[in-house]
Amino acid sequence: MRDSVLSGDLGFLGLGDIIQLIGSNGATGALMIISKYVPEPGRMYFQSGNIINATAGQVKGIQAAYNLFGWVDGQFEFLQEDVKNIKRVINKNRMEIILDGLRMVDDGHVKKLGPITFEKQVEGASEKAKSFGRSVNYPVIKGPMVDYMYVVSEDEFIPGQTIVEEQKHGTWNWTILEGVVDIVRHTNKGPLKILRIGDGAFLGSIDSLLYNSGARFSTAVASTPVQLGVLDSQRLTNEYAMRSTDFKLLMKSLERRLKEVTDKAVSIYLDKINVKDFIKDKKLVIRQSSSELRHFFMITRGEAFIVQHTDIGYMPIAHLRKGDFIGKVPFLDIGHEPLSAAVFASKEFKVKKTNPKNLNNEYKQISPTLKSMIENVATSILVTTRMAYDFQRQVHDEKKK
Repeated sequence: MRDSVLSGDLGFLGLGDIIQLIGSNGATGALMIISKYVPEPGRMYFQSGNIINATAGQVKGIQAAYNLFGWVDGQFEFLQEDVKNIKRVINKNRMEIILDGLRMVDDGHVKKLGPITFEKQVEGASEKAKSFGRSVNYPVIKGPMVDYMYVVSEDEFIPGQTIVEEQKHGTWNWTILEGVVDIVRHTNKGPLKILRIGDGAFLGSIDSLLYNSGARFSTAVASTPVQLGVLDSQRLTNEYAMRSTDFKLLMKSLERRLKEVTDKAVSIYLDKINVKDFIKDKKLVIRQSSSELRHFFMITRGEAFIVQHTDIGYMPIAHLRKGDFIGKVPFLDIGHEPLSAAVFASKEFKVKKTNPKNLNNEYKQISPTLKSMIENVATSILVTTRMAYDFQRQVHDEKKK
């Protein structure tokens, strides 16, 4: 059965937004993209919200998915249909595909389709303009619209207004009903934009579900007119309290990892961190690209240091401690170990193995609102890590001059 549920113009809704929309709804089917500059439509195939294959002319698989980001002028249509006959050849997280696709277009590795090529468009531009063009315009992180039963009131903010202030305390949690919010860190070089979040994303803290009034680790500023829904803290706290100890540890550890990744991104931007010092006298316990690793561990003693190997060197991305997790999260992709990062550990390092099936079953049972909060943190970790890489590349390029 074929059922068209979404269609429109790529000039109004970009491919990254379309993929997020399909993914957040866990949809299965085929996305067809039509451009007047190619004879045949391009296609992306989704299973439960994840991209499993793509075609763009004679190109198939992950490269086809990247190429479709260059089709910025055209129409799209998403058809809900069975894709069991489509071979799965893509295993990357959809947000990773969005980030990689945007970067490849931005760097000129994927051509923009149009009356003239991307190369001709930048021909004759100044070196400064070319260099500026390499900064990826990261997508706004979005999510499914929250269940209104969890919204107790609404707040509105005008562009430029601060919603949450770094280092200030607060226990409120919001969902973005409409608008875009910039997540910013204050540095001695001025405000540093880390993330952009939009409709369906969350502002707040998982720690607040324990009635902890921890200090906010970033500032949130309205980029456009913003309407926020204040979430029912009591309802979410009661649901959180019903989770197992291991599940609660995972939720708290995810949020700590986001803070760690944000801290490291700022340090990289300020050129205040050295990977040699970061892993000095540490032992390698999980190698990057260890696709065979299927285990999930909680740290019971010592410290772990997460490092990513990139094309311009090693990048420190997190310093973890007792109560944090390492390994493959059974139901989330944060773009870290084991596939995209290595884990080093201190001499006294010890862990306990956690049953991933139990956690996965528990995850399936929680409310869509709590599930979306967890997924929002995971996506923010992935995007912040990519932002840290951009900062490292900028520092690297400056030193080469």
